[in-house]
Amino acid sequence: MAFSKQYHEIIGAMHRLELLRRISIRDKVRGIEIRRAQMPMLEYIAAHEGCTQADISKYLHVSPASVACSAKRMEAAGLIARAADESNLRCNRLSATAEGLARLTQMHAVFDALDERTFEGFSEAELATLSALLERMIRNAASGDTAKKTTHELVCQLHDLEGDDPC
Repeated sequence: MAFSKQYHEIIGAMHRLELLRRISIRDKVRGIEIRRAQMPMLEYIAAHEGCTQADISKYLHVSPASVACSAKRMEAAGLIARAADESNLRCNRLSATAEGLARLTQMHAVFDALDERTFEGFSEAELATLSALLERMIRNAASGDTAKKTTHELVCQLHDLEGDDPC
């Protein structure tokens, strides 16, 4: 109980940091025109040339309909291309276009610049200490099967719990 106020202040500061990061990112990506749900999808497609919508659905833990909707928008925006699978004409193979790769590179530059600004002035020792403390907090907060899940899997679990359709 004695630490309750301090706990709230720390969690509040972490929440404020996340809000500031999200605001900064939204401000910096205005001209790049990639929707929130499209970036992980575009990253997957770029890393898995010729993947299918079913592959993406399975990896991102979202419905095939959501992937189809996002893929249609991304194709219309020139971010990806579809090609019919030669062995199964009902199946489309996806690839990132040059424009999609360029926008992905722009997005990564925004995130990298924000990270550099966020950690400006931190020593290697301070970064190591912060990392260790955050890992300990994560271990303490995790319970049951969440302890073994990746960040991506936790995001998908949260989307499922909230009924959030990323399309």
